[in-house]
Amino acid sequence: MIRAAVDTDLDAVYGLIKQLSTHEFTKELFDDCYSFGVDNGQVLVYEKDSKILGCIAYDIHYHLHYSRKTAEIVNLVVDENCRSAGIGMDLLAAVEQIAIDSGCVCLEVDSNKKREDAHRFYEREGFVSSHYKLTKELG
Repeated sequence: MIRAAVDTDLDAVYGLIKQLSTHEFTKELFDDCYSFGVDNGQVLVYEKDSKILGCIAYDIHYHLHYSRKTAEIVNLVVDENCRSAGIGMDLLAAVEQIAIDSGCVCLEVDSNKKREDAHRFYEREGFVSSHYKLTKELG
C-alpha cells in the first residue's frame, strides 16, 4: 500500500535513506528535513505487512524556463532486500499521477552517475537523459 508518510515512519525512512545516501548526515539533521517533507505532503511510503519497504520524496515547483509547474523526484529508495519487485515502479507511478493532477508539465529526477541500475530503471520508465547536472558543495 502506498500512503503519505507520517511522523512515526521516521526511523524506517531514515534507514532507507541511509541505504541510498553517499553523504554523511546526522539523525537530527534528517529529522528536520523529514518533518518538512511530511508536513508538506511530499513524502510517500510503500508499506506491506506493517513494514516500510520503500519511500519517495518529491517537490512541485515552478521553473522560469517552463513557466509552469514541474515535479521533481528528490529521493526514491526501495529496501535493498526488496528491489526488482515492482515497488519502485508503484512509487514512481504514484508521484507521476500527483504531478499530472497538479498540472505539472514534466517530472524530473537526478541520479548519481554511479547508480547505473537506477538509470536503467528510469529509462525503462520513460525518462530521457536530457540535462547535465553540476553540483558545488558549500561549506
